[in-house]
Amino acid sequence: MCRLLGFTSTERKSFYDVVGSDFDAFVELSAVHKDGWGIGYEGEIVKDINPAKESALLSQTSQTLETNGALLHLRQASKGISVDINNNHPFTHGAITFMHNGTIRPGNTAEQFISDNYRSLIHGTTDSERYFYALISMVDEFGLVEGVRKTVNSIRAIADYSSLNIMVQTPDTLIAVCEFNPENKTEWSSEDHYELRFKKEGSDVIIASTGWGNSNWQHLDNHQMLVVDRSTLEYAISSL
Repeated sequence: MCRLLGFTSTERKSFYDVVGSDFDAFVELSAVHKDGWGIGYEGEIVKDINPAKESALLSQTSQTLETNGALLHLRQASKGISVDINNNHPFTHGAITFMHNGTIRPGNTAEQFISDNYRSLIHGTTDSERYFYALISMVDEFGLVEGVRKTVNSIRAIADYSSLNIMVQTPDTLIAVCEFNPENKTEWSSEDHYELRFKKEGSDVIIASTGWGNSNWQHLDNHQMLVVDRSTLEYAISSL
């Protein structure tokens, strides 16, 4: 029930440099997605429990932080999960940064796929953090792209979920997955609530959730994965 915005660039830029004045429209979504925000970049995380539109930290960070790629997450806590800084996305470990939009029930579904190496690293109570550590466990075994694909498909096969939408960034690759359950509309605010859109423009590729004016961007269909080579901005779309 969150909003996702990610970019990768061949230049070092701020969110305002990449998105322009429309960035303010994205931040306004935190009037609903009000349970904190987080930015992940180059293995670092900046988080705040305050709504993005009220956060001086976000205002400063989004204008002054320059990087060649970052993920921004606006959180709306799933029912029954606490508003706590440990539950804010993105999550990062080693070279991988991750954020999720949706609800997985039962919330511990992904735990069965988590390697013993990572179980002690879980600090929050979200299904999303467990999804993340399941994913990096799969990546260790199968590599990045196939590890992401296998994680999504493994959870999809056994869980009751609203959406498994994710963005995953490493130094070399940006991945976005669109996987939502059209039969479960309990969290939807509009007919395109879980759709993802992207565009390649100049030195940037931008990927985002809907609802803030990006309706003319290219559509990533449900059950699809976008993989971007961050050095060249070449991308490929494949089915899950």
